[in-house]
Amino acid sequence: MIFFQSLKSKFGLLAAGVLSVGAIIATQPALATSKTHTTVFNVKFGALTVGNLKFGVSVDGKDYELTGKGKTQGLADWFASGKADIKSDGLLDGDHLIAAKHYLSVTENKKKATLNMSFANGAVQNVSLVPDKRKTKKAKKYVLITPDDLKNVVDPASTLVVPVELGRATDPTAVCGRTYRVYDGETRYDMKLSYKSNQKIKTKGYDGFAYVCKLQYIPVAGHKRKHENTKRMAENNDMEIWLAPISAGTEIQSIFTAIKIVVPTWLGTFSAEPEYFGPAKS
Repeated sequence: MIFFQSLKSKFGLLAAGVLSVGAIIATQPALATSKTHTTVFNVKFGALTVGNLKFGVSVDGKDYELTGKGKTQGLADWFASGKADIKSDGLLDGDHLIAAKHYLSVTENKKKATLNMSFANGAVQNVSLVPDKRKTKKAKKYVLITPDDLKNVVDPASTLVVPVELGRATDPTAVCGRTYRVYDGETRYDMKLSYKSNQKIKTKGYDGFAYVCKLQYIPVAGHKRKHENTKRMAENNDMEIWLAPISAGTEIQSIFTAIKIVVPTWLGTFSAEPEYFGPAKS
């Protein structure tokens, strides 16, 4: 779902990581006067709140835009205080999306890192990283990225916008059954979603059901060979992203986004729990 692999350290774990069921979904409006949705997450490590994330999804015809702001708070030696700003946009194409631009800024321990990325027809066109450590990755230690790896990809934040053709919005396998080819400016990985269950969920702005999707992280390139953390993520079969419908739909699509994310790790369980899920407040 956010924040996953592209957001380093504590932000990154939740995004790799980095998203109304049956007849009940059918009662949710695919179109509404509001075209902008807001989700507010409390980010937790076990029972401790370690940060928050607020993101918005706007849809205007075939165009989508996702904006987000995240913040973590200091917690002993585990987390440093930090903040992140995200913006992604692109086009909706049936039950897929085509990324156009992605911006990420992460500030942690008074150090700032930025990523600007653009796409052309689904392929990475330009990447600007500050600092840029890509040249230090040698083939002996890293799986190098090839030009073909950068075709038909999206940025991590865009995976939080899940378009589904109207006639298939009540089919959980259509919502969850998808694989994203993701590039975060440094690494290429796949995010594979598959349907797991239906769950009731209630928060401010929403009282209904969500599709629970199993989330699998599949490293492709850009990562360190035989890296223990990469191996653990790839073998983690318990990650979940819960998807629920939002009001910013179109005439041909329903739009889903993450309402809850669960990422168990060897250190403990990270989760993004909803505080608000609904139309943007003026």
